[in-house]
Amino acid sequence: MQGKKFAARLKGGEVILLVGDLGAGKTTFVKGVAVGFDLRKNITSPTFVIMKIYKISKHLKIKNLIHIDTYRGLDINDLENIGALEYFGRDDCVCFVEWGAGLEDYLRKGKIRMKKIKFNDLDENTREIIIT
Repeated sequence: MQGKKFAARLKGGEVILLVGDLGAGKTTFVKGVAVGFDLRKNITSPTFVIMKIYKISKHLKIKNLIHIDTYRGLDINDLENIGALEYFGRDDCVCFVEWGAGLEDYLRKGKIRMKKIKFNDLDENTREIIIT
């Protein structure tokens, strides 16, 4: 539900860094965002393919949800090589980067709207989501 509510606040051009341990809910959060955009695709972790692009048809401005995983230690040069940076900051895209904490300095230097979402397990039944 949090992802669906978050989707309603997006304007396009955002790069959202998702930070949390394995199993913290990063991909689940992106699934919720996809529900908010009325995407009917099965959203899965892009760990093995690095980047997935989902087309959005029912939003006036945002047309692409970009889902990236940098778990394997990818840096900004790697993302440039696979074409991911072409989507960063585009008004018709929102980008979610799992394990994206290493990109914070790069994104602060650019003119890209950045959000950081951190997932913390408080106990076995409670998860805290911090959006900055």
